[in-house]
Amino acid sequence: MTIIGSPLFIDFGVPLLAVALSIFLKVVTRNDHLATFEREDLAFGLDLSITALLLFIVSSSGLVSRSIIPGAPQAVVEKAAAIPWILLSVFIGLWATSTVVRKLGWDTNGRLHVGWGIVVPDLFGVAVLLFVVRWIKP
Repeated sequence: MTIIGSPLFIDFGVPLLAVALSIFLKVVTRNDHLATFEREDLAFGLDLSITALLLFIVSSSGLVSRSIIPGAPQAVVEKAAAIPWILLSVFIGLWATSTVVRKLGWDTNGRLHVGWGIVVPDLFGVAVLLFVVRWIKP
C-alpha cells in the first residue's frame, strides 16, 4: 500500500497508467477490421486533459464547500480563491491546444503530425493531469 500512496507513484505512476489506459481503450474500441495500432492512437492528450479537468472540478467543489464555512483556515480560502483562475487557464490551454492541432497538426493525407498533432497535445494533457493530481493531494 505504501507504493500507491508514495509521491513518486502519484506524480509518475498515475499519469503513466492514465496514458496507457487511454491508448489501450483507443486500440480495443476500433473496428475489428482495422485492429492495427495507428499513430493516431498516441494522441491522448486532449482526452486526458478533459478527464483531469473533470477531476479538478469534482475535487474543487469540496474545497469550495469548506472555504465558505465561517472560520475556515486561510489556506483553504486562498486555495479556493484560485479555482476560477485555474479553470480559466485550463480552458484557454485546451482552446489553444485544439487550435494548434487543427491548424498545424494535420498533414495533407488527413493524418496527425507527430509533433504538433500528437506530442504537443499529449504534453499538455500530462501536464494538466500532473497539476490536478498534485492539487488534490492532501
